[in-house]
Amino acid sequence: MKFRNYCVVIMGDTKGVFNEIEKVSDDKPNVLDARGIVIATFSSALTTKELTDWFKLNQRSFFVFDLDPETSGYHITKKEIHDGLFGFLATMDNDVLKKRASNLMDAIEDAKIIQENSKKYKGFEVKTVVRPRKLTESEIEDMTPREREEIMNKIIDNGVENMTDYDKKIMPLLVK
Repeated sequence: MKFRNYCVVIMGDTKGVFNEIEKVSDDKPNVLDARGIVIATFSSALTTKELTDWFKLNQRSFFVFDLDPETSGYHITKKEIHDGLFGFLATMDNDVLKKRASNLMDAIEDAKIIQENSKKYKGFEVKTVVRPRKLTESEIEDMTPREREEIMNKIIDNGVENMTDYDKKIMPLLVK
C-alpha cells in the first residue's frame, strides 16, 4: 500500500463533489471552486485507476493526476491559489506518505490480534474482544529511557521465541 498526492479537476455538474473527494482523501482536501469547475488536491492510498473508477461511478467529467514531480508539473501564477492547492506538498513528502502507510498497516495488524474471552450470560454466550494497544513510532520516540527499558524487559520476559512481528518491529525503536 502506498499513499500518493493527487490533483483532480471536476468539470460540469459539481454538486456534491466535495463529499466524494473527501471520501477518497486521507485528510481534508485543498479545493478551488470556480463555477462549473472544481480543482482539488489531496493524499490518498487509492491508485489512479481506483480514483478514475470512483469518479466514473459518480458520473463526473474529470481529470485526475498523480502529483509525482517526476511525472507531472503544475504552476498557477496567482501565488495564493498555487499555495492553497499545492502548498501541502512541501510537508507531504515521500517519508510522510510512507509513515502514513506504515501506520495504516499497523492499525490493520492491530485488528488481527484479538483475544476473545467467552462468558455465559442468561443462556447467551457473550464474547469480550480485547485488542492489545500498540505503540506508534512517535510515541516510542517521546518515551523516557526508563519507559523504553520496561517495555523491552516485558518483551524479553515473554521469551525471544515468543516475539510477535510487532515485538520484532518495535524492538529496534526501543533500543535507540
